[in-house]
Amino acid sequence: MKILPTSGNINYSSVKKIPFVFLLLFAPQVHAEELEKLRINRAIESGLRIVQKGAENYPNNRECFSCHHQTLPMLAMREASQAGISIDEELMQEQIHFIRDYFEDRVESVTEGKSVGGRSLTAGYLLWSFELGGVKKDQFTDAFVSYLLHHQKKEGNWDVQTNRPPSEESKIHTSYFAINYMNYYARGESIEKKVKEATEKSRSWILGSKPYSQEDFNGKLKALIALDAPAQEIKKARQDLLQRQQEDGGWAQLPEMESDAYATGQTLYTLITSIGSSERDAEFVKAIKRARSYLISTQKDDGSWFVKSRSKPIQKFFDNGDPHGKDQFISISATSWATAALAKYFSTKVP
Repeated sequence: MKILPTSGNINYSSVKKIPFVFLLLFAPQVHAEELEKLRINRAIESGLRIVQKGAENYPNNRECFSCHHQTLPMLAMREASQAGISIDEELMQEQIHFIRDYFEDRVESVTEGKSVGGRSLTAGYLLWSFELGGVKKDQFTDAFVSYLLHHQKKEGNWDVQTNRPPSEESKIHTSYFAINYMNYYARGESIEKKVKEATEKSRSWILGSKPYSQEDFNGKLKALIALDAPAQEIKKARQDLLQRQQEDGGWAQLPEMESDAYATGQTLYTLITSIGSSERDAEFVKAIKRARSYLISTQKDDGSWFVKSRSKPIQKFFDNGDPHGKDQFISISATSWATAALAKYFSTKVP
């Protein structure tokens, strides 16, 4: 069973305030590789400012746990930190405290499989948030592991409660979250045994699943890795992702849609974390470089990425102060994925 965790000579801190146009004027004096690293670094820092501000504002507007304003910004923050970029560490821990406070009086009922809006996907995102924040196993994480055990379907998968695409539409991705984070946070002989049984029960469903959306395809690759599936199955799932790359270097949420930063950021992140550096062939490296270029070229001047929402409103809209008006929730998710993917690209030193 595998649990997914999720250079150069330029001093980035000393040059980040220099106008990029000025640097371009002196491009002949700067090695092309170093200039590209600088572009990526600036894109990460710009995206990070957007997602940290969004995460900071969110508790002023809502009291409930949020994947788009908490988990995904936390992912971007962690990956930026691992890429050597300074983040707001206090804000990272504030997200954990917020989540604990929201569920603190429901731990007992959560353990019984109750009291979680959004059900299995929410539970999975919550445990992922805790992993991102470095939270150790405790009674709180026990409750959400038990919750997921309660909600596994007889076929072996986990369902989504509502249809709010792209993040809330994929049984495959939801099942990945359950499999991965139950195993990450399971403790005690009895629970560990139940988690192992649930994991094995999910295996045939995952192997036989038929992805349609990009969220499905990404979820299947991650689930296969988490299940330590046969190498040929993992290779096929990775190849399926590569074959879905568009001419512009991005990926689309659905086959009939155009590329966007949400699907591209998530897919680039999934691909980079799915394979060791020694296994990356020329085709793989070319694909992720094209995706990197797509993200850098589509970033807005304020540091965000814009994606138009295709989700029908379920809750009343509120303005969190993020860019892009009524499309701000999908856009901050996209900005988080894009920032995380570029940071992972940067820290893994793709050739």
